[in-house]
Amino acid sequence: MKHALIAATLLSVGGLAVGCGGGQSTDSAAHSSSPSASPTSPADAPTDGTASDLCTALTGGASIKDGQDVADFVDTLEKAGTPSGTPSAARKGFEVYVGVLDKIDPKATAKDLQTMGQVKLSSTEKSEVQSFLGYASQTCAPAAQQAPSSGSPSSGG
Repeated sequence: MKHALIAATLLSVGGLAVGCGGGQSTDSAAHSSSPSASPTSPADAPTDGTASDLCTALTGGASIKDGQDVADFVDTLEKAGTPSGTPSAARKGFEVYVGVLDKIDPKATAKDLQTMGQVKLSSTEKSEVQSFLGYASQTCAPAAQQAPSSGSPSSGG
């Protein structure tokens, strides 16, 4: 059950990441030197974090309601980083994903988040983000399924 929640969170926030930015054009590097509230960049996030920290950080995406929630989510992801052994494409996808989310104005309302336009990502960046989301889903699924499950709710016996 939690696995479905995590997957939904990843997809919804992933959709937000790919669907945000309005008329703002981002270059393929997604590294702008705008004075952001976050003093670090996604590339500075730890590369030796734990899977538990990453999964816990990602579950925070389920409570995103406005731009400040997105900013808090970005901070949490940047603190968690990625576990050692994360494939390089997934790590790069993490950096792109967090970088795109970091560009969202913390003052954005829920309605602003829903009406944001598409962000321009290169096909490589899109592939990297998908790699990260797939990696995160696989990495976090076992942790979400640790609770014992003795029966299927769909089997009416």
